[in-house]
Amino acid sequence: MKIIQTNFHFLEPFEPLEKVQNIIVHHSSRKNMTAEQCHEFHQHKRGWSGIGYNYFIEKNGDIMEGRGQHVGAHAYGHNRSSIGICMTGDFDLEMPTNEQWTSFLWLSGYMMKLHDLHPHQVLGHRELEGVKKSCPGLLINLHEVRSQVMEYLQ
Repeated sequence: MKIIQTNFHFLEPFEPLEKVQNIIVHHSSRKNMTAEQCHEFHQHKRGWSGIGYNYFIEKNGDIMEGRGQHVGAHAYGHNRSSIGICMTGDFDLEMPTNEQWTSFLWLSGYMMKLHDLHPHQVLGHRELEGVKKSCPGLLINLHEVRSQVMEYLQ
């Protein structure tokens, strides 16, 4: 597997991530949003520099680089010390595709090795204090996510 480099134009310079403490899992909450559409949405509707996620996984499993190893804009209060991985889809209504899930496990494993993290450091956005949305979706069992990440690493 590989991470596909994008040519997104960001409105502000990047800052490097500090000591990464977590991987935070997100869904786009839109069934068919692409990384490029997400970038446009974050930039033009939210007024951000560009796509807020570090990595974005398309339905076909393509892993698109958003902010990469730089500070994201995906989880208020956690952006400097976390990797935000978003999978496109509304996981309140549908499950990730097999291709997305395979890519998510690979990317999570890669980031965990890169930053010396453990499965308990993989969090759903909704698990963060103060978050009131269902992200990464009601159908996503976060205990199962961590269990599958652990199995993948072994």
